[in-house]
Amino acid sequence: MTHLIAFAQAQIGPGPSLAGQPATPAPTMVNGVATATPTGAPPAPPGSDMFWILIPVLVMMVLFSTLSGRKQKKARAKMLSELRKNDRVVTAGGIIGSVVEVKPDVVVLRVDEGRETKLTFTRDAITTILQPAANETAVESATKTNL
Repeated sequence: MTHLIAFAQAQIGPGPSLAGQPATPAPTMVNGVATATPTGAPPAPPGSDMFWILIPVLVMMVLFSTLSGRKQKKARAKMLSELRKNDRVVTAGGIIGSVVEVKPDVVVLRVDEGRETKLTFTRDAITTILQPAANETAVESATKTNL
């Protein structure tokens, strides 16, 4: 069979080419499929195009996760800075109580109204403010306007 191909190429020639241009490469067989590759250049490995598409996608995922983390951190810092006496809050352990005292790093909660049970937590343990102390704010503002 190879003798027939060699004989046909010898009779026909390599094919037309422009002056100064190399002739088109002969097709090669890869996995039973004829492909034309430039001489000396290996074929690209499968999936190499996917690699260049994947890089921007990964960069965008990292940027979005970083930006959303910053936003949540700012919202949490704002919530903790607005923590006031008589606010009803939930701790990380699920304990619900009313704020009795707020210190720079510590919050004292009253968890049992009948027995006046108080627990001390770090400020970071507060996860949610259920009810802001609206009554105290209204009383303070009314007292300030009457003075």
